Amino acid sequence: MRTLIVAAGRFGPPLAEDIAAGREPRLDVFELQAALGADLLDYRAVDASASPAVRATRRALGISAALALLANREGSQYDAILTTGEELGIPLAVLAGRRRPSHTLIAHTLTPWKKRLFFHALRVQRRIDRILCYATSEERFITGTLGVPAEKVRRISFHADAEFFRPEVKVPVEPDLICSAGQLLRDYDGLVEAVRDLPVRLRIAAGSPWISRELRPGGPLPPNVEWSRYTRYELRDLYARSAVAVVPILENDYQTGISTILEMMAMGKCVIVSRTRGQTDTIVDGVNGIYVPPGDPAALRKAIAHALAHPEETARIGATARRFVEEHASTALFVQRIVETMRAATRASPA
Repeated sequence: MRTLIVAAGRFGPPLAEDIAAGREPRLDVFELQAALGADLLDYRAVDASASPAVRATRRALGISAALALLANREGSQYDAILTTGEELGIPLAVLAGRRRPSHTLIAHTLTPWKKRLFFHALRVQRRIDRILCYATSEERFITGTLGVPAEKVRRISFHADAEFFRPEVKVPVEPDLICSAGQLLRDYDGLVEAVRDLPVRLRIAAGSPWISRELRPGGPLPPNVEWSRYTRYELRDLYARSAVAVVPILENDYQTGISTILEMMAMGKCVIVSRTRGQTDTIVDGVNGIYVPPGDPAALRKAIAHALAHPEETARIGATARRFVEEHASTALFVQRIVETMRAATRASPA
């Protein structure tokens, strides 16, 4: 099966070298490329392209649309294409002709109305053979509201590198240390309010490897809170030293924060998470994590205080969280499920 992976980002040799040296977790794109023997097309191809059409598309519609144009041009050489997000997969489906390779799309969220239009008006689902999603809420939306046949949709768990993110027995846990991390739709103002005047130290690793824009505090921070950007290596150390991990999320329909949540769970941490509409299928309250209502600093404060005051319960929840990642959400399982889906899509494709 000749396969092309079309990925949003720039995945060059420096990143591969950092992964090989143990400074970064394994990357799903590289793991999929190895498992499938695939070629990789990413934003570097757009940067290097001298095509007037590609350059014009980039100026008018953005770099993802330009990459989709390149992928459509090269698609005839392949049996299967994997697009790593709808910002690539939707324009590729719009461009695709009748004779095309099978197309598997990883959908992060298709609920915004601008994305829905392509399914309702242009029927792009006819030119997508499989859609992978990460949450039950998203799966129901795709098959219900968008009308995509259920046999074309598969829900899979997102993943964490359980080898890179693993409990570190040599690093002592600091009983008053709390960590939080990530950038998208985080309610850090609510978290800061929740720990104000508590006898704890909160360290917020505000940032994302996929978002270049810097996130800043909404106001002055109390003395027990520090806000900084961490490398992945530094972040792993912060997780290891923390007694409790927190992922405060603003209400939304998207499985925001799942990457951070699974990293913390892989480290054997008890994770306190905002129970938003889109945050499903991972945390079982009181079993492998703790849920709190979104936008409720008082409830978050109570959950943090309880977790710190009951270290045996917190340790049990953290151990169960680690097992969940090993059994359901490791990078190896993630890759296996995508490879299976792509092979099934290619066998069934009429192209």
